Amino acid sequence: MVGVSFDTLYEHYMALSAAKDKIGEHTREYLEAIESTKGTEREKKLATQMIASFFKYFPTLQEQALEAIFDICEDIDPLIQIGGVKVLPSLCKDNKSYTGKVSDILAQLLQLEDAAEHHIVCTSLTELLHLDAKSVIKNLFKQINERDNEVRDKCLKFLLTKVKGMDKSIITPEVEDVMITEVKNSLVDISGQEYVELIDLLKSTRISQSFTGQQELVNMAVEKAELHKEFHPTVQNAQVDKLLTCIKMVTPYFSAKVESTKFVTYLCDKVLPKFDEIGKLEKGDLLQLAILRQLAELSTYCGQLDNPSLYVVQIYQKLKDYMPPPPEDTTNLTMPILEFSLVECLLYAFHRLARQCPDFLTHDPQVLKEFRSRLTYFSRGVQGCSKALNNLDVNDKPLTDEDKKTKTVAPKLLSNITTLIRDLFYQPPKYQCVIKLSFKSEEIATAAKTTPEKISPSGKRHTPITFESNGSATQNKQSRGDGVPLYTPPSGKFSSTFSNRGRGRGARGRGNPRSWRK
Repeated sequence: MVGVSFDTLYEHYMALSAAKDKIGEHTREYLEAIESTKGTEREKKLATQMIASFFKYFPTLQEQALEAIFDICEDIDPLIQIGGVKVLPSLCKDNKSYTGKVSDILAQLLQLEDAAEHHIVCTSLTELLHLDAKSVIKNLFKQINERDNEVRDKCLKFLLTKVKGMDKSIITPEVEDVMITEVKNSLVDISGQEYVELIDLLKSTRISQSFTGQQELVNMAVEKAELHKEFHPTVQNAQVDKLLTCIKMVTPYFSAKVESTKFVTYLCDKVLPKFDEIGKLEKGDLLQLAILRQLAELSTYCGQLDNPSLYVVQIYQKLKDYMPPPPEDTTNLTMPILEFSLVECLLYAFHRLARQCPDFLTHDPQVLKEFRSRLTYFSRGVQGCSKALNNLDVNDKPLTDEDKKTKTVAPKLLSNITTLIRDLFYQPPKYQCVIKLSFKSEEIATAAKTTPEKISPSGKRHTPITFESNGSATQNKQSRGDGVPLYTPPSGKFSSTFSNRGRGRGARGRGNPRSWRK
């Protein structure tokens, strides 16, 4: 059977509209409307309206009618195509069994580049979410999990912009269960940016509101970070970025009931021994700072370690690298560059973990003596820096923005170091003080974005604050800073290591009647 002319089709429309209870007797007219989707522009538009208007009255023709609308949705004329997309949700209102098939087609149509067409597709998908959210979400993830599928990014964006945050009357607990399951299944083959986005999507569900769910999120991060593998920082710093990202996404969920032990042991056992190699990477100093900040944060919620001294010794050795011994020449008043922010992180992590092996410093008196000499010498640098900060506003010159930032950031940092060192000078050392890490301070987060961190009581190198022989401070070039934002891996840069297998990108174009059908 072929389509009929526009005039005949219009007569069919009038007949169907007037048929009322006898509409089922007009099967021929409805079938000719289906066939007219292959006709002229006018016939296609009218046929689309007729199919949608009378769809529920002809159950035996619904499959055929649905396929005809799918063809309309792939028409080369954008206006005809939009007309087909608009009516798809109405077909599912009368028969929800078609929601899966329709949402699958609409998910694929998200690849449309025209803004108006894309908006109509999003609107139709949103309407379907109100009808059967579970089917829609499953089909969106079907596209996300497809390899060689250029639609995956569009589907993920739709989930994040339209589904995330929808009313709980639509995203019910049952729908959330589907979403959680689908996200877990999708974490195998994704890029770094996709991982961040999917975990953000999970955070919008109830999984983040219970300790059990938070532990699940942490377990996902552990699995994605592949802590069972050796740590090999590369020129591309992909593995470093991957680790930092996985930790960052779940850091808010660590607590006394959700421990960070697996990440802490990995950082101590695998990462700290490669710390110098990390420093040689692009932006290596920022990577090092980010790693130590994460170690410090995670150490707060580290559980009982099987052999704590094995991990504490790695932190101890790194502390010795950044806390130099006093010079043999006591007349030498020039101090080396002191990395206060790195030392704060290391001291804090040491202080948190060494309490699990309190004899670490006391089992050998010589070890304790040598370590305390380093602490004493470092304290001199802290005191000198504090003095310089106090002198910043003594001069006649007004404070620069950098001076103001330094005065905001540094006191908390230096105070933390002093407090931690004081505990280690008890006999025996105590691990009882409680401090808030300087980089976690809300005041610091809002007050400075580029505050210098590398501070030295020496005038021999370009550093943010240097000390002359008389103790006065001068402002020099910016180096690594406490106010520098925590290193954020560039989106997409580490997709090669986030994904366990390669993924190509196929191309699709408009006008192929079966290009979107699965």
